[in-house]
Amino acid sequence: MCRCRSRRGRRGRSWAPKAEALRADDAALHHRLLSIRDAAGLPEEISVLRVFDVIIWMDGKNRGRGIGSDLER
Repeated sequence: MCRCRSRRGRRGRSWAPKAEALRADDAALHHRLLSIRDAAGLPEEISVLRVFDVIIWMDGKNRGRGIGSDLER
């Protein structure tokens, strides 16, 4: 129970930098994520935030396996 509460607190604080990143440079990241979603053939029902979440998760997973990051390219 306590673990869930602490996670909620972290999520609230961690959202601001993500929101800023999605709005920065005339929403360049937002538009890039839309392009990735389209290139992957995903429907519009899949949100940009979900695309972002999966990319970050895959990057972290690959780094844990010692595989270089595609985000650095």
